[in-house]
Amino acid sequence: MEENYISGPARWFGLISKLLSLLGFFLLGSFLGQFFGLMAVVLILEIPADNVPEFQKLMLDFMANPEKYQDGFKGVMALQWFVSLFSFVGGTWAYLRFIEKRTLYDLSPITAPSLRIFSWAIIALLVSIPLMEFIIEWNQSIILPPGYEALETWMRASEDNMARLTKFLLNFETPMDFVTALAVIAGMAAIGEELFFRGALQNLFERHLGNAHAAIWLSAAIFSFIHFQFYGFIPRMILGAFFGYLYVWFRNIWLPILAHFFNNAWTLTLSYLHQEKVIDLDPEQVGEVIPFWSSVVSLIFFIYYIRLLHQQKEEEL
Repeated sequence: MEENYISGPARWFGLISKLLSLLGFFLLGSFLGQFFGLMAVVLILEIPADNVPEFQKLMLDFMANPEKYQDGFKGVMALQWFVSLFSFVGGTWAYLRFIEKRTLYDLSPITAPSLRIFSWAIIALLVSIPLMEFIIEWNQSIILPPGYEALETWMRASEDNMARLTKFLLNFETPMDFVTALAVIAGMAAIGEELFFRGALQNLFERHLGNAHAAIWLSAAIFSFIHFQFYGFIPRMILGAFFGYLYVWFRNIWLPILAHFFNNAWTLTLSYLHQEKVIDLDPEQVGEVIPFWSSVVSLIFFIYYIRLLHQQKEEEL
């Protein structure tokens, strides 16, 4: 661990105060990111700002229905870029700089893992695809017990809105759209979210709770929750935990960043190849064609590569 475990009452006060500080920097970054992102949207869509009521109306309409605008894809990508940059990257940097008196470089105190470690992490993600698809299908079939109808309605609405936005962002009209998506959805998201959730939040939990496993799963649960796609909550949490263990085992933030980037880029690439009719399989229908037995095989291979990674970690200690 980067710092000694904090014990006694001080750990709870320290944990809560630092969580609030991290949240504060995140919210400040989100505000700045949305400000600059919306300014970019105004320039990209050429929205006139001389008529304030009309300007506000157009901006609200764009936020709700970006697909209606000719350059809506570019606008959303610009907005997401700035929000991720300021909230996740900027928020993490500010928290480390002003609260913990550290830098982003301190998140990788150990020598970078070998190419073999990076390769095993990527292979583990690839072999887990059938297993994750099975878990996704199961998660989507969950029905809340009686008495939670209002919550379920809200969850379904949130899921539908995010699904609609995702479908819009995966509709690449040009090769440049695909490259832009790789930079924003795969690149910036991987860097920002791993810095925040593994580099800052997970480290914070680990130091104050003294339990790496609890820190990993707590961070993974929060990581999954903030995506507001609750019928994909469990598989996303498992994915976040995988990134968390990679970081705890090898203490190099670039390993989960690379794995996160690959995971997102893989989905984007399959979607692009399907749209270009290079492959017939629609990535959104993968779960419908993968047989159950393949998820069992997938689980076995996934555990195998997890063991390889853990054994390599033990050898490097």
